[in-house]
Amino acid sequence: MEEVTLTIDMFWLVLIVAALGLLIVGAIAIFAWKAFSDDSRGFVSYERYLDFLTTHKIRSNLPVYLNEAYADYLQKRNEFWSTYGQVIVAVFIVIILAILMLTKTITAEAGLPILSAVSGFAIAKGVSSSKNTPSNPNDPNIG
Repeated sequence: MEEVTLTIDMFWLVLIVAALGLLIVGAIAIFAWKAFSDDSRGFVSYERYLDFLTTHKIRSNLPVYLNEAYADYLQKRNEFWSTYGQVIVAVFIVIILAILMLTKTITAEAGLPILSAVSGFAIAKGVSSSKNTPSNPNDPNIG
């Protein structure tokens, strides 16, 4: 096995790549924190609306549709956080592989298949199947 020597130029290059990678991961984390830290960004006044309906004794089918919309909102939110966590891990893997390949700790024959798997994962996450839920189940145009 050949010994790897790390020159001062390579050291600075690795340091720059690591700093850039940490900056990207930090930016992604700050985005999520800023976008979802406010409590009012949730589902629009769901509890207040139900309280309004009960206090004014309004009996309509609207709460059924509101419950379906709220369940759909929760499902989409959970899918987002799942995908968000997987993207953070993928970015971290790319950063580590880039550093290992720059320092010649691993060869391109070992690193590139892993990078292609990570990029395949990113492409697969980008393509999503959409589920169409009708807003009115009694609509004759659906079906």
